[in-house]
Amino acid sequence: MKFVHAADLHVDSPLRGLEHYEGAPVERVRLATRAALANLVRVCLDEEASLLVISGDLFDGDWNDFNTALFAVGQMQVLRNRGVPVLVIRGNHDSRDEMSYRVPWPDNLRILDCQKPETVVLEDLGVAVHGMSFPRRELTENLVPRYPRPIKGLTNIGLLHTNATGSLDHDSYAPCSVNELVAKGYAYWGLGHIHKREILHEGPYVVYPGNTQGRHVRETGAKGCMVATVADGEVSSLAFRSTDVLRWRREAIVLAPEDGVDELVDAAKLRLRQVADECDGRLAAVRLEIKGRCRAHRELGDEARRLETINELRAAPGDLGADLWVEKIKLETDPPLDREKLRKGRDVLGDLLRSIDAVAADEEALLSLGGHVRKLANKVALELKDEADGGPDFDSRDQLARWLRRAEDELLNRLTAEARS
Repeated sequence: MKFVHAADLHVDSPLRGLEHYEGAPVERVRLATRAALANLVRVCLDEEASLLVISGDLFDGDWNDFNTALFAVGQMQVLRNRGVPVLVIRGNHDSRDEMSYRVPWPDNLRILDCQKPETVVLEDLGVAVHGMSFPRRELTENLVPRYPRPIKGLTNIGLLHTNATGSLDHDSYAPCSVNELVAKGYAYWGLGHIHKREILHEGPYVVYPGNTQGRHVRETGAKGCMVATVADGEVSSLAFRSTDVLRWRREAIVLAPEDGVDELVDAAKLRLRQVADECDGRLAAVRLEIKGRCRAHRELGDEARRLETINELRAAPGDLGADLWVEKIKLETDPPLDREKLRKGRDVLGDLLRSIDAVAADEEALLSLGGHVRKLANKVALELKDEADGGPDFDSRDQLARWLRRAEDELLNRLTAEARS
């Protein structure tokens, strides 16, 4: 017997700000989570799975359009026609309080209780599924102690939407430890909430399948679901199957000191060509990150040259195929200088670099910069947003330190322009 475990589908989650990117394949990106759900159903059919379990966040929240629900219903009906039951728990995004609409689900789908852990016994499969939905978004209670003991003679599967790893990238909802889960005695724990695929324990399996479709550049790599094979009441093997139709990639290109803008463009186009060859029918959303101490840094200091370079790289996918999109270009080059030698100098540059080092090492002085930067935020809001995914954080020591070093680079670039010409 096989079952499929998925989580964090976030069907029709909003794609904020995408319309600001000229040439963005908006429609393909907007429909990606739907296509991933259809691919999940296809995996169930291809693998001849007897059961699909979803560990929370099937939806991203209430819908603007009821067609979101109708699409999901249609996919579940496909499984109903093949006799495949679907057991679902709600997560923080689609908790009972988050969703105001009733969905006309087919009778093969069941959403587990949100008041206490519920057990569903599928006698024909020899399986007992235990799970509890989120009654509300902000659920910080450890739910594991409330889950029942395993039922003897059955394959026990636990479903839980939780931050079991203490990940700082996700809210600490329904926190627990891996040891607590293992001690429960279930054959398999199907977790949700963390979007990175990870097997936390084997024998028994404790598994995050990751989300079925990456939604932004911080969710890179293949996304999909897990296919579990059960033999003699235990999960004997586990396999990943991809469901994504769009794959996010961060491609870092490190330039050598002698490289100028022409070499930058050539290297970027070569990398994009390599990515295009690997697309395999999926849309590749690529963020190019250009780094290195190089001659190009000074050339890019000219605004017209910088924009010309960015536009040339944005247009490059047009020659490489329809499955490639340059989502963003981050030019993070540095001047090709012997900074340590300059730092030791008894001149204005040496004094400047030593002063910047002193600020960077003094947390109080560094944080005080936040107030000064905040005053300039309205004038440079777009630039600051570009420098920090999710927008600027004026109280973040790491972000302030990055800005300070960028300012150091810019000052060095300008102060040494004549010497390097």
